[in-house]
Amino acid sequence: MADIDVPVTRYEQIMTSHSTRPADLPARFAEASRAARAATPVSSVREAAIRDVAAGVAGPALVGFVLWMLREARARRLQRLKFLSRDGQVLYELARRTARWGPAPDLEYVFSSRLTWSLAATDPDRLAATPWLFNSFMKSNAADLCARLGLVLDEYQPVLVASGVSLDPEVRAHQPGQGDALRRFVGTPEVTLAVTRRVTAVRRLVAEYAAQHALADSSTGLVDAGWTGRMIGSLVQACGAADMSRPHALLWGHEPRASGWTDPHRVAAYMYNTAIGQGRRWRVPDAPFVVETFCMSDHGIVSTYHRDESGRITPVLLSATNTPAMEWGLPLYRTALYAFCDAIDGHPHLAEDVRPVVHEVMDAFWCHPTEAEAHAWGTYPYDSDPAATAVRPLARPVAIDGGHVSRGDRAWLAGSLVLSAPATRAAYLRQLPRFDRTGAPAVD
Repeated sequence: MADIDVPVTRYEQIMTSHSTRPADLPARFAEASRAARAATPVSSVREAAIRDVAAGVAGPALVGFVLWMLREARARRLQRLKFLSRDGQVLYELARRTARWGPAPDLEYVFSSRLTWSLAATDPDRLAATPWLFNSFMKSNAADLCARLGLVLDEYQPVLVASGVSLDPEVRAHQPGQGDALRRFVGTPEVTLAVTRRVTAVRRLVAEYAAQHALADSSTGLVDAGWTGRMIGSLVQACGAADMSRPHALLWGHEPRASGWTDPHRVAAYMYNTAIGQGRRWRVPDAPFVVETFCMSDHGIVSTYHRDESGRITPVLLSATNTPAMEWGLPLYRTALYAFCDAIDGHPHLAEDVRPVVHEVMDAFWCHPTEAEAHAWGTYPYDSDPAATAVRPLARPVAIDGGHVSRGDRAWLAGSLVLSAPATRAAYLRQLPRFDRTGAPAVD
């Protein structure tokens, strides 16, 4: 690769420091990052921060993942890889670009969501004991719960009120009395009947869509960011009733919980897998938030499936375009990311383990962001809710509430602290909860 006359970033310095011989993968990553930045013009400090993180952090992280998954697919003799929306969209595009590096299984981008697959596996008679209905990074309020169940909020307001549920959107399932009230609501005959009908319909459509795209075939690898395994486990459960076999799952990271799903013979994870104690040292705090941000899609969530006139099952999207992400700078981000992938010369050694590089650049960005990075990436519209009802900036200044400094619903803690006043930041660090230090997913 020819010399490129652009200043070296701290991420490229990290990559170079991990290089042990000329043209190894860390060295190629460093050169590809510089090439991607040189090929991606920007007009502001904000745009430069988006571009430089795309080339210097997301590039190594996601391309490293793709190289690993191709190697893993060959080892498992998989005939096809199915990239699950929405996290899988950018991974699919990167995998297509690596076709020049050698043979690969069939690749396809398919449409999925927690909203549809989890619902398909739900028991309508046990809604009160179904964690995904109430939990996420943002706990459910009345509107969220109705959205997850496919109920029209206005139609069920009388039942909600009679069950003691608050209609205030700021009152959520973890607050006193609200969780019990929401569980009383889902246990009413009206809700049970409506949800039974919806689950029956969605389960049939999910199973048919899975058969249509060989999602539950034993020669298929499902590619996703991760984490608890609940969504893929829901597909396995929904398709189990249709006597389908089990697919493999290739994930960035795997952190199963009691309500999640895992399979030591079928699930493999790139960076870490807490189910088997693999790779814990490569996990950055709140890893799902940063990886899901890097895997942002350009379309909305799959709300359900539909049978078209030809009889094929097709997805129904909440929105054709992910407008908030597009307005934030998704086109610029992807331009730099794809330029990174395209700039990797030659045939990479797929067996090279670049997880130490990936971990260090991710830690530098996610745990030690610059002020420019915190401002640019902190405005990314992060949404952790299955029904897209909880869009929040990835970071914003921490708040003082009655003398207590609260993280609240800020997904990016380090970015939020950089944006905070020095006194507020110091106060938060003095009382930093252990949970925030480790950034592990919430338990059910």
